[in-house]
Amino acid sequence: MVFVDVETDGMNYVNGHVIEVAAIRVENGEIVDEFRSLINPGKSVPYFITNITGITTSDVQDAPKFDEIADQLYEVMEGALFVAHNVRFDYSFLKQEFKRIGMDFAPRQLCTVRLSRALYPEVKGHKLADLIARHGFSFTDRHRAYDDALVLWQFMQLIRQEFSEQVVDQAFKKQLRHPSLPRQLSWDIVNNLPESHGVYYFDDEQGVPIYIGKSVNIRRRVMSHFTRDTEENKEFKMAQQVHHIRYEQTGGELEALLLESHLIKTIQPLYNRRLRRQRELVVARQTFDAHGYSIVGLESLTLSDEPLERNILATYSRRAQAKESLLRTVRDFRLCPKLCGLEKAKGACFSYQLGKCAGACVGEELPASYNQRVEEAFDRKRIESWPHEGPVLVAESTEGVHKGFVVDDWRIIGHIEQEEDFDAVFRSNEQPFDLDAYRILHAFMTSNKKVRVTPLARDYLDSL
Repeated sequence: MVFVDVETDGMNYVNGHVIEVAAIRVENGEIVDEFRSLINPGKSVPYFITNITGITTSDVQDAPKFDEIADQLYEVMEGALFVAHNVRFDYSFLKQEFKRIGMDFAPRQLCTVRLSRALYPEVKGHKLADLIARHGFSFTDRHRAYDDALVLWQFMQLIRQEFSEQVVDQAFKKQLRHPSLPRQLSWDIVNNLPESHGVYYFDDEQGVPIYIGKSVNIRRRVMSHFTRDTEENKEFKMAQQVHHIRYEQTGGELEALLLESHLIKTIQPLYNRRLRRQRELVVARQTFDAHGYSIVGLESLTLSDEPLERNILATYSRRAQAKESLLRTVRDFRLCPKLCGLEKAKGACFSYQLGKCAGACVGEELPASYNQRVEEAFDRKRIESWPHEGPVLVAESTEGVHKGFVVDDWRIIGHIEQEEDFDAVFRSNEQPFDLDAYRILHAFMTSNKKVRVTPLARDYLDSL
């Protein structure tokens, strides 16, 4: 194990820099190597960081830059389990520093915050300060890299004394669950995957996709498949057939979700049971009888490029699902099963005889009262009416490029992309109504947080 701590300039790991690093390598219960150094980040140390750590700009001015100490630091950490408090923080900064100089860094990681929570679930507070106060660990300079790393080594020694080897090993295994790659894959493929939004393809030996997935962090999501492959039969079978991994980065989560949905329906990979292509939907359609009562009937609807009719109360993927949902709705809202197409009795329905129907089937309940309950029953199930007069641009923020989906009546009809200093380009790609795409778009467009929705004039699209 190597116990690591970094002090940084306070920025996020993408734009920030390490200003101090310490690594203490332990083998067979003994410290065998150490590394510690201030790092010159090439800019001033913020005042609030100086307040926390005591490290000033003048302290790092004459310190080595990261590329000058990278090889020595890497040598101390190579092949060891990377242990840190809130490990993703320290790891992310070091990974980015190594990446800037063209070096790969992808060790196994162990988080002592999570380890403390697992072994001491009855206590509150698992910050490093909490561990120091609770266990009385010794140090010289708090918030300095070497002393904080040394505290972690003391914590590791303590838990070996307070808990049995079996308990500690179990806590380790639960946290690590280190991915075991199928023999036909190399770590280079996984390590070169981006840690960003997008979709990924698992290809078989012939290059045919057998699984397509999406994630906000492609690399982490792919690794999770191989962590679970011994626990889940489906994951294990799939992992044995993966010979190559491809990916497509996207501008954000919405684009990744829609792209995944579209690709699965188009390619239909073997291990994607969800989001299969649907050529038709089962719908609950509303009509009215001669007395003004709402009649609900299930029927299949072939998907097309035309807008959905407005007398559709609900949509379902399968007839069995539709019937089960309709039965629940009838029961929960005391609707008439005969008027909902679930019974064919000539007179009153059976529920009326049991006192569970108010008598709409025999004219005892007024149409207005019954129809109001039907509306309430299907209020959240129906597809919402398109809230705009025409098409809109649904866009996620991307650096240097403005792009988004053109959506009309909940159907994607194309894409607009505009790079800086260039005219916008519209690519028509009209798609039929898709229930999964509707749910994705509706969730993002009504949240008002994740995307921008801009109305478009129809002649604007014609001009592009």
